[in-house]
Amino acid sequence: MDTLDQPGALPTSPHWRTLWQDDFAGPPGAPLDHDRWKVVTGKPWASGLESYADDTDHLSLDGQGRLRMTATHTEDEGYVSAWIETAREDFLPRPGGALKVEAVVRTAPGLGLDCAMFAWAKGMRHLGDTEPLQGWYLSGELDVFEVVNSEPSEVYGVVHSPECHQLPSLGMGAATRTPDGSPLSDDFHTYSVVWTRGPDSLTWYLDGREYLRLTPEDTTEKGWLFNQEVFFGLLVVIGSPGGPVLPGDPDPAAFPTTMLVDRVTVAELELPA
Repeated sequence: MDTLDQPGALPTSPHWRTLWQDDFAGPPGAPLDHDRWKVVTGKPWASGLESYADDTDHLSLDGQGRLRMTATHTEDEGYVSAWIETAREDFLPRPGGALKVEAVVRTAPGLGLDCAMFAWAKGMRHLGDTEPLQGWYLSGELDVFEVVNSEPSEVYGVVHSPECHQLPSLGMGAATRTPDGSPLSDDFHTYSVVWTRGPDSLTWYLDGREYLRLTPEDTTEKGWLFNQEVFFGLLVVIGSPGGPVLPGDPDPAAFPTTMLVDRVTVAELELPA
C-alpha cells in the first residue's frame, strides 16, 4: 500500500472520455433525475441512526447546478437523511483500460456525520436469499471518499473485502487532510479515484493530489474483488459505527445539515486503436 504526501497531478491524458455524468442542472427545489439515480428509502442495511427519504426536503436541486442532500431531525421522525445510487450498475474498466470516478462535493458539517461516496458490485442489488453482510463481503466496497466529522479535515480512501481488516470498519486504506487543516465542509473539493485493470490498481486523489494507491498485492488475490461491474452511491450517515473512525454523537440542534454535490463524472480511458 502506497500513501503519498507529495502533490501529484491527476492523470491528464487527452484520451479520457466522459462515460456518465450528472451536473444537477435544474430549477431550485426540483427533484433529482430519477432516470439517472435510484433513491434508497426506509431503514436499509448499513444505515446508522437515520432512516432515508425520497422527498425534496432531503433531496433537491439548488438551482445553481448542485444537489442538496439534507439530513434532518425531528421529535416525531428522528434522524432522516439522503442516500442515492446510480441507476446504471455496469461500470467496470475494460481489460487494459481505466475509469476515472470524480465527485465535486461540499460535505455536510456536524459531529456524528459520515459523508461518503462508494461503489458496490451489482450483486448487492440482486442478493436473492443471500444475507446482506455476506453479499457485501462478496461484492467488496470501494469508497471514493469518506469524510467522518470527528476528523473534519481528513478524507479516507478505503476498500472493504474479506481480506481487508486493517481498519475498525473491516477495510484497508488511508487518509489525507486539507493542506491548511480546514474542515472539508468549508468548501467544495474534488474527490477522485482512478481504477485500472491490467495491471489492476486503485488510486485516490484529493483536489488532484494523489494520496493512496492499492493493488492486488495489498489485499491478496482473494481480497481483490474490484473486477466486477459496480454502481456508485452517495449518502450521509448519522452516528454509524461502521466508518474508518467513530463519528461522535450527533447534536439534534445542529440539524438540518446539507451535503452539496456539484458534479459526479465517470470517465473512460479510450484505448488506442
